[in-house]
Amino acid sequence: MIRSCPRPDRAAALHLLAPVALALALTSSACHAQDTAPQDTARVRALVDSLLPRLQVLAGLRAERPIRIGYRTRAEVRSYIVRQLDRDLPPADLAGMQATYAALGLIPDTLRLRRLLVDLYTEQVGGYYDPETKTFYTVEGTPRDMLRTVLAHELVHALQDQHTNLDSLVSRRRGNDPQSAAQAAIEGQATAVMFALITEEASGQAVEPARLPDLGAQLRPALEAQNSRFPVFRRAPPVIREGLVFPYLQGASFVEALWRSRLRPGAGPSVPWPAPLDSLLPQSTEQVMHPERFLDLRDAPTALRLGATTGPLWRTAWENGMGEMEMTLFLRQHLGPAASARGWDGDAYRLLQGPGGARALVWYSVWDDDAAADAFAAAYRRTLVVRPARHALVERQTVDGRPVVRVVDAPAAVPLESVPSVPLVQLLGGVP
Repeated sequence: MIRSCPRPDRAAALHLLAPVALALALTSSACHAQDTAPQDTARVRALVDSLLPRLQVLAGLRAERPIRIGYRTRAEVRSYIVRQLDRDLPPADLAGMQATYAALGLIPDTLRLRRLLVDLYTEQVGGYYDPETKTFYTVEGTPRDMLRTVLAHELVHALQDQHTNLDSLVSRRRGNDPQSAAQAAIEGQATAVMFALITEEASGQAVEPARLPDLGAQLRPALEAQNSRFPVFRRAPPVIREGLVFPYLQGASFVEALWRSRLRPGAGPSVPWPAPLDSLLPQSTEQVMHPERFLDLRDAPTALRLGATTGPLWRTAWENGMGEMEMTLFLRQHLGPAASARGWDGDAYRLLQGPGGARALVWYSVWDDDAAADAFAAAYRRTLVVRPARHALVERQTVDGRPVVRVVDAPAAVPLESVPSVPLVQLLGGVP
């Protein structure tokens, strides 16, 4: 645990790996002088101009146009976060996600999820790049001596946005798991490039990002220690905390693995190489967690198409998929840190609402092989021991020659046979 104020360059690197969607810097007033007035525009512009040449090389992304700069108060940042949250996760979608997590025992029924997310993002943001306005904003209260490191991360996002549409990559229309995977590539590249620049400035030598140690593994303990000092983050359920950390830590590890695969024998650290964002884009959190699934196997996830719900008195409240990352979090929360959803190849669920507001989950998952499917089915049954308010039917099936697990999970007072049928009608893509 970090108990004292570390050197500014190291502190900034650790703080910048904060688990927030806007990402930027965890700060401590005991360690840094706070900035209580708008940053001097000329000074910020000078910093941008000094950082961009090297960032373009490290990221493999050329600046196509100047980057705007602006300033936001904390109140303005909170308003921005509220608008973005309501746009990207409308109330109906948020309610569906919350009900699903509650049914699986990942969050309490009484949690005010929207307020938690707004408080969590507002607690930690120190500066951000907004793709909508094409502007980097410094934020009231950000320590002056951390601005350079904040910029090192956020300017990578600005470069990314000049070469692709960032908003489209993380659109909720992509689905939960592909959206999380894309976010990991975006944040992973920015984190790795930022850390490479900090390492260069500390050592006085050029660094090739591919030759850095595994950032995810190296920085997780320090990040967890730092985040424990923030009350909103500390009280958030594990699935929320880990879901926010994942793009930075696991994303950086994924991007580094991809970059290492491109290293040329004998190439020195000063040799630049391209890393366009579209070449980094994984299709699933499985590929992020196991880069060989992206690099070697090209293991595209299987899409599952569910048919119409058949049965009276029930309606569809929400449907989506979870992916290996969230399924692993579900198993670990109930069964311990060794649990895993390894071997996942695709999943889809439908949350149904019935009489009296009862919520049942019909969930299909397809697996790489019989052993992986059997392991998940057995693990799911074990979670019911620690979820006494729920019961479930867990079945092993074979669909189009593929191993599938079907789960019907409902409140203990609701007979499982009363839950409507939701058929799995088609498997698309994935491992042949």
